[in-house]
Amino acid sequence: MFDPVYDVAVVVPIFNVERYLQECLDSLARQTIFDRCQVILVDNGSSDSSPGIAASFAAQYQNVWAFVHPQGKAGGARNVGMDLASARYITFCDSDDVLPHDALETMWRTAVKEDVPLIIGRMETFPEETSWPWLRYFGTNTQVHPGIDNIPEMIHGGSACHKLFDLEFIRANNIRFREGVHFEDAFFSVPAMLLADRIAMVPHTVYQYRKRAAEDSTMDKLWERTANYWDHLLLEEYLLTLRPRLSGHRVEVLNRFLVRSYQGFALRAPEVLPEAELFQLFQRARAVYTQLTPDAILSSTHDTRHRVPFLAMFMNWFELFARPGQQISAVYGRGGDLYLDLSVPSALLPLTKVSSTSVHVERVQAAPAEGGVLVAGRFVLNGLPMSRPMRNPMQLWAEKSGQMVPARQVWRSDLKATRDDLEWGGFEALVPMGSVKDGEFPLKLVFCTSGRDVSRPCTTTTAMLRGARGMRVGNRWVLPLSKGKDNAVLVVREARAKKGAKDWEEFLQGLDAEQKKRKAPFWRARAIRRMTLGFFRRKEIWLIGERTDTAQDNSLHLFTYLRKHERRRKAYYIIDKASADRAKLKRLGHVVAHGSWRHKLLLLHASLLINAYDIDSYMLPEEWNRTNYLKHLNWRVGARRVFLQHGVTDEDGSKALHRNRTGVDLVFATSAREAAYFSEHMHYGDQAQALGFPRFDALQPDRGGRRVLLMPTWRKYLTVPSYLQGDGADQDAVKEIFQESTYRDFMVRLLRDPRLMKALEYYDFVLDFLPHYEMRNMIDGVVPDHPRVHRLDQTKVSVQTALRQCDLFITDWSSVHFDMAYLGTPLLYARFDPDEYWAKHARKGYFEAERDGFGPVCGTVDEVVNEVIRYLSTGCRREPEYDRRARAFFAFEDRDNCARATKAIAQLAASEA
Repeated sequence: MFDPVYDVAVVVPIFNVERYLQECLDSLARQTIFDRCQVILVDNGSSDSSPGIAASFAAQYQNVWAFVHPQGKAGGARNVGMDLASARYITFCDSDDVLPHDALETMWRTAVKEDVPLIIGRMETFPEETSWPWLRYFGTNTQVHPGIDNIPEMIHGGSACHKLFDLEFIRANNIRFREGVHFEDAFFSVPAMLLADRIAMVPHTVYQYRKRAAEDSTMDKLWERTANYWDHLLLEEYLLTLRPRLSGHRVEVLNRFLVRSYQGFALRAPEVLPEAELFQLFQRARAVYTQLTPDAILSSTHDTRHRVPFLAMFMNWFELFARPGQQISAVYGRGGDLYLDLSVPSALLPLTKVSSTSVHVERVQAAPAEGGVLVAGRFVLNGLPMSRPMRNPMQLWAEKSGQMVPARQVWRSDLKATRDDLEWGGFEALVPMGSVKDGEFPLKLVFCTSGRDVSRPCTTTTAMLRGARGMRVGNRWVLPLSKGKDNAVLVVREARAKKGAKDWEEFLQGLDAEQKKRKAPFWRARAIRRMTLGFFRRKEIWLIGERTDTAQDNSLHLFTYLRKHERRRKAYYIIDKASADRAKLKRLGHVVAHGSWRHKLLLLHASLLINAYDIDSYMLPEEWNRTNYLKHLNWRVGARRVFLQHGVTDEDGSKALHRNRTGVDLVFATSAREAAYFSEHMHYGDQAQALGFPRFDALQPDRGGRRVLLMPTWRKYLTVPSYLQGDGADQDAVKEIFQESTYRDFMVRLLRDPRLMKALEYYDFVLDFLPHYEMRNMIDGVVPDHPRVHRLDQTKVSVQTALRQCDLFITDWSSVHFDMAYLGTPLLYARFDPDEYWAKHARKGYFEAERDGFGPVCGTVDEVVNEVIRYLSTGCRREPEYDRRARAFFAFEDRDNCARATKAIAQLAASEA
């Protein structure tokens, strides 16, 4: 027994947190029992002002100690603090987090009252919330449990910072933080939770954890750091030594932790570790996990994919562990279930059972030449890698139709962009319609195996619903629909020679009546459509828009052309009534307020939906539920979709832009290379056409104003996109991350660079900073108060005006560099974050700036400034090599882009009539 001086000791490890440390320390000083606490600050070798802040704080209070201990990382600092503690209870606080003012008293009073060795309180994260599964254990009152087996999921809450520990209990069990490793908290907290005979759960928030910017967090690159694979395995090896001290139920909790916490590492190790190191890891991991039963693995893993590495350990099959895609190439049908086609002992067979199978239809397209419809989609057999075609043949079954046709496996760029082992997860099947009778036929994908064939229902996707419309194929009408629980069905009706169209319309009206009877979503809209059909019959309605509040891009220029040169067309522009851009459209006529009754009525009769951005995000009235619209109304209207693009696609945007994701009928490209990329890489075929951008018609240079334009693109990980803000996303949650970002740091340093400011002054230039639309609310404080630097407001200066008027253009990755190349304006690339950009925002496509670009590529502020000065000193002239590259890239260099666009869209409408 030791005689504690204080009630609670708080150990704070510190390392380079000068920005947050004072806030953390102030939260400690505000504790209601601060005078009864011992605060031990241990600096772990900071190179910033953190040691000074800690020393200053310690000088103010007699119960605060500040030390420097540069060894052992955070675990070493915590152990030093723990050894110095002279209190009955101890807790830990990271130096960038904060404690609510009553946190320590709440936990301490519970510890004294309940006489428990471990108290756990709620932990919140900020600026973004986190929903940990174990939060469900917290009720409205304090609960005391007889051990961790009563709250088993709590074992995964490994932080030591929202817990209060009896220091005698900790010392008696020799529980220490592991030094010099990641996950040092788990080496301490998990043994404490396993060994504690009584645990109190306090339903109050006792800790506020700060989610730091991605590049600063030690956990953000969890799967990338090779050391993590070894550090976590070291944790599992240590925890295994505790098993003899645990009762049966706690052994189960331990087993669950051992498997769940390492399954991600075991799965990803082959992607990260070199062969020799991977083999060593495999052998050490085998020594741990072969001490568990297959049932323990089965009950604790997420799915079959995560079970395969453990299966390899049980069988001592390194090739399966290291290269599962080469060892598993088929599935086997048994009793209606699918299993990985591997030869394994019967005891291990449950580990090979495919835990889930999903089949999604993404496109149903008429194939009149073949007399049928093409059904395309994707599938996942969990645990079967799709990094190459599987050996199993497949068939598509239109149930009850008598049609079961071969389905071929298809490589998909969007699936590969999602995950490498999904790339061959696409399928296509041609379903003949000639002999199919009237009816509704659910679609199923059949996997043909050496055992029993197994079928799985096909479900609908957003893309399928976007492209769903009645289509005539030979003597049949075919309509793809979503029925029941999102099941994909083909509705087929005979198209009789004389009355085919009339019969089909009567059938659809019958569906409207059924919809009304059931009061299903959009039944009123469909009724209104039917009542007003006479006013719109044989009128081709073109609805055009961009974002709800903008008219600056391809959509604006196409609409302007239509209203000036094709006024007979029923073309309408949809835009917010309060938009600053609305004024420029007013003189053209046919401008409709977004969300108005007229907007809704036109949507009920639209022939074409035309946008430079996402149609469903920006062209639907705000109160219309997108999912219900697609399921219940979109197919009834049958409007074709045209994607004008708002920038040249030079990166791999297949995750968002693949044909089987968008449901688009026509996509615009500016060059043969871009069109081919859409056609081949993203499966658009002849639906992608090199037509040029409508906005290029107005791209006439207006240089000479001595202006440099800096126009960086956005980063999806540093803001909440406008198309998600209506879904409850919190823009404020990412502002702190932006404040610490490489992006902001580079812009701030560039816009304040003394040499750049001097050059602008010397050559009499102004630098205009035009933030991306999605970043415009994030860049406060980025632009300095300097007469040579201006921030442009897109509500007052259009992007195109800024482009035409600049003499030199600077961007990082913005596709607007193609507009500047078209204009002939010199430009340079400021690519300061390539690794981060490609890892978190985009994937490389067919265009390489160093090889294909239209200006020099820079990586640092100094390099950018050097190039700017060079261009300013030579009168901002583009070099001949960049002239040659620009001429080689674009399919057209004329001013007929709008005319070509109009012709192509009209042909689309006519071909589908």
